[in-house]
Amino acid sequence: MRIVHVEIVNFRGIKKLSWYPAPGTNCLVGPGDSGKTTVLDAIELAFAARNSVTFDDTDFYAVDPKSNPIAITVTIGDLPPEFLKEDRYGPYLRGWDNAAKKLEDEPDEARGLEHVLSIGLTVDHTLEAEWALFNERVEEKQQSGRTLAFQDRQDIAPSRLGPYADRHLGWGRQSVLNRITKGPAASRGLMAEAGRVARQEFSKDSQTLFADTIQEAKLAAQRLGVPVGDRLHAMLDVQAMGLSGGGISLHDGDLPLRRLGVGSSRLFIAALQDYARAKASVALIDEIEHGLEPHRISRLLRELKKDNADGKTKAQVFMTTHSPVVLQELGVGELNVVRRHPKTGAVSIVPANTPYPGLDVQSQPRVNPQAYLAPAILVCEGKTEVGLLRGLDDYWVSKGGLPFSTAGVVPVSGGGVNNAPVIAGYFHALGYRVGLLLDNDCEPNDAKILNELTSAGVNVFRWAPGHATEDHLFRDLPTEAVAGLIRAAATIQDGDESFLDRLSSKYSKKRFKSVAEVQEAADDTELRIAMGELTKSKGKPGERGWFKDITHAEWIGRKHVGPHLDSLKGKFPEMISEIRAWVDREQ
Repeated sequence: MRIVHVEIVNFRGIKKLSWYPAPGTNCLVGPGDSGKTTVLDAIELAFAARNSVTFDDTDFYAVDPKSNPIAITVTIGDLPPEFLKEDRYGPYLRGWDNAAKKLEDEPDEARGLEHVLSIGLTVDHTLEAEWALFNERVEEKQQSGRTLAFQDRQDIAPSRLGPYADRHLGWGRQSVLNRITKGPAASRGLMAEAGRVARQEFSKDSQTLFADTIQEAKLAAQRLGVPVGDRLHAMLDVQAMGLSGGGISLHDGDLPLRRLGVGSSRLFIAALQDYARAKASVALIDEIEHGLEPHRISRLLRELKKDNADGKTKAQVFMTTHSPVVLQELGVGELNVVRRHPKTGAVSIVPANTPYPGLDVQSQPRVNPQAYLAPAILVCEGKTEVGLLRGLDDYWVSKGGLPFSTAGVVPVSGGGVNNAPVIAGYFHALGYRVGLLLDNDCEPNDAKILNELTSAGVNVFRWAPGHATEDHLFRDLPTEAVAGLIRAAATIQDGDESFLDRLSSKYSKKRFKSVAEVQEAADDTELRIAMGELTKSKGKPGERGWFKDITHAEWIGRKHVGPHLDSLKGKFPEMISEIRAWVDREQ
């Protein structure tokens, strides 16, 4: 079985959602409160047993049950052959065109449509839930919809692995151990026999332990004329104890396995659920990274994505994540970006493998996984700009400013003037709020791309004409800050002599004898220009610009640019102010 369509109306924070998931892994990513977990909950509820679910007003969109009745419809394909029989669910079958991703009410094998069933759940203001198989033919005839038989529902219901999974390590009613237990152990007779054994064992010592209390109770009864016999004694009342399968759990020796660490218990339960899946073949996993180290995440994902012996997908998996590690382990075709409109409540799920001209989209989960997890992305030309902004963020936070993380903004490296605009366009097409920061010393090969991005809604930030970030640092910062950058550059160059040799190749006005002498000349305009050129260019083979990494640029932003912003003039501070305003802008 697999899910081909999910429709959700008025459920919690989702006003409306229509989604066609992929047959294999469907990982939902996006900012917090976008509805990722709600989608998983809705799928699970569509298959839930009637007596196992209760609803309250907070389950309705806008907490308004009268105006917003809940409607959840999950359409399933790859049906077991017995489901297709006329006396089973034949009258409720519908048609699914997988190529066109279209659902039709009439099943038509001649046109290549696959037989599917739509399982509906509705809840109105009375908080009474109704499950029924749905198609338009039945609705037109105003017939009451049939429900899935209890055993069929149990067979195909998705398995859910949440952050807290202790219940699956016992034989409780809804546990995976109970599902895979066969024979006498699965019957009520076993629990009845366990109750008898407990009563017998307890009775061996109860007469001695409770002798004084029983005697006092007997005398009190006699004083009031209550007839009690001589056989008054203490015994276990098994019914009052509530002895059930949930009281039986797996142990390793004398240690209950529920005492395992979070990660170990989740992996163990995932293995049990994998074994238990027969007809269902659908797994729901919320926050798959919870409690797992990166190598365990990798192992779990590989196991979930395995194919069966016949080469078909072993399981259709629905998961959520907030971990870059998970994204790096998945293919871009397995990622789906969840977006919720803050005013209308409409939710969209966009495949992350949506093609974008000039970009290998598979590269982005590997290179910029953190970008998929934030509401807004600031694509920078390179690592220097990323580090500069991160350093400024630290400085602003130290002065009481709003952190980038709180504003939902993450800076990422675009990998150059030609690649960064393409990455910005890709993420904007997926529904992210996107800014683009580029140097202004050269133009992208695609002359139209910046205008196209601006027209589409991407905010493009550029320095003064002819300037890169490094040019502004050396030309605009005060003398004491430039002197600090000179000392840092010499340290990065791995030796004062090497630094001085490299400087002399660009600055011919004077041959400096020491780094201290260069620092003393930090107010020399020609020297500043030369330092800017050297900082952004490569030296000898194997050398690179001095601040072409995030760590050094972060230090510059925090220690030199931030503290002097108020005293700077020109395009450099103006553009930084515009970026700050964009970060603070309401989503």
